[in-house]
Amino acid sequence: MGSDFALKNKIPKNHAGSIREDHRTSSSFAAYFNIVCVVAGAGTLGLPYAIMKGGWLALSFFPFTSLVSIYTSKLLIECLYCKPNERLEQFSDIGEAAFGKVGRYFAKIFHYAVSLSFSCSYIFLTGDNTFSVLVQLGIQGNITAFWLKAIAGLVVLVPFTLCKTLREVTLLGISGAFTTITVVLCVAIYGGITYDSLAPINHELFETATFAQSLGMIAFAYGGSVVYPHVEATMRNPRSWNQIVIYAVASVSAIYMLVATTGYLYYGDGVKDNILNSISKGPMSIIMYVIFTLHLVVAAPIYLCSFALELENFLKIDTQHMSRTREFIIRVLFRSSIVTGLTLFAMFVDKFSFISGLCGAIANCMTVFLIPVFCHFKLYGWRKRSIWELVFAAITVFVGLFGFVVSTYITIQEELKPEEK
Repeated sequence: MGSDFALKNKIPKNHAGSIREDHRTSSSFAAYFNIVCVVAGAGTLGLPYAIMKGGWLALSFFPFTSLVSIYTSKLLIECLYCKPNERLEQFSDIGEAAFGKVGRYFAKIFHYAVSLSFSCSYIFLTGDNTFSVLVQLGIQGNITAFWLKAIAGLVVLVPFTLCKTLREVTLLGISGAFTTITVVLCVAIYGGITYDSLAPINHELFETATFAQSLGMIAFAYGGSVVYPHVEATMRNPRSWNQIVIYAVASVSAIYMLVATTGYLYYGDGVKDNILNSISKGPMSIIMYVIFTLHLVVAAPIYLCSFALELENFLKIDTQHMSRTREFIIRVLFRSSIVTGLTLFAMFVDKFSFISGLCGAIANCMTVFLIPVFCHFKLYGWRKRSIWELVFAAITVFVGLFGFVVSTYITIQEELKPEEK
C-alpha cells in the first residue's frame, strides 16, 4: 500500500475510523484557517533576519521547504489510516503503530515539546509585547512585564478552557490568520512609505558564512504538524485534506515571501531578529505590536488544545466516563493547571527563551520533517514507491537533520552571545 509523490489521497471513502460523525462538523474552510494560524506563528517576524543571514538567494528556500511541508503533512495524515476501518487518534499513536512503545514515547516527547514550548513562548511574548506598547504610550506606570505575563496567561486561559476541541476554535484560527496577514501587509506598506528616510543599507546576494543558518531558520518556520491530526479529525470531508494543506501552506509561503522580501529590502543588513523592532517607534509600531499580540493570544489555545486532548484522552476526562457537569469542571481545572504552570515558567525562569527556543528548534524539525517520513515508510514500506518519491523523501530527511543541527546550533550560539550594553 504505497504512497505516490503526486499526493493522491489514500484515505478510503467514508472512512472516519474512530471519529464519530457528529464530531466531524468543521468545514474545509475552517481547517484551512487553523493550519495557517498555527504555521504562520511568531517565527514570521524573524524571516527578514533569516534572509539577511543567507542573502537574496535564501529566498529559494521557501518554495522548496513548502513542498517538503506539504509532502510530510500528507504522509502524517495517511499514517492515521494505516489500519483497516480504524483511525489512529493522536501523533503519538502513529509512533506506536510504526515502532511500538518506543515510537510512542519518542513521538510523544517531541509533540509535548512543540506544544508546550510554543504556547509558553506565546504567553511570554504577549506580556513583553504589551509592555512595549505601554512604554511607547507612556502609560506603563508601575506595571512590569513580569505581571503582564501573568495577565497574558489569564487571557489565554479563557478560550483554552471554553473551547474543548479544535472544532470550537475555528474563529480563533480565522482571526489568527487575518492578524498575521494584517501585520505583514503593514510591514510591507509602511516600510515602503518610510524607505527614503532610512539610513543607507546594504544587501548581499549570498552570505557564505551564514547561509546554512538561513535554511535552518526558514525550515523551522514551517511547524504545526503536531496539531494536524486534531484539525483533520474535525473535518466533515477528510479526503480533502491534501488539497486544503496545499492551499494553506501556499498561503503561508506567500505571507513568508512578502515579509521576508520587503523586510530585507527596506532594512538590509541592519534588520533585527524581530522585524517590528526595526520599525521606528510611533503609532504604526504600536498598531503592529497590538495586532500581532492578538495573533499570539489566539494561536496559543490551538497548540494547547492539541496537547490537552491527548492527556485528557489518557486520563479519560470525557463524557463517556463521567457526567457532562463533572467532565466540564475537571477539564477546566486540568487546563487551568496547565496554563498556570506555563505562565509561572514564563514569569520566573530567566533562561526561558533559551529553553523554549531549544525545545522548539529540536522538536519542530523532528515532528515536521523526520517522524512523518520514518513512520510512513515503516507502515507502508518503500518498494512500491517511485524513484522520484524516494529521492524526495531522502532530501526531506536531509533537510530535517540539517535543520535539527543548525537550529540547535543557532539557539545555543544566541544564548552564548555577549549581551549588548
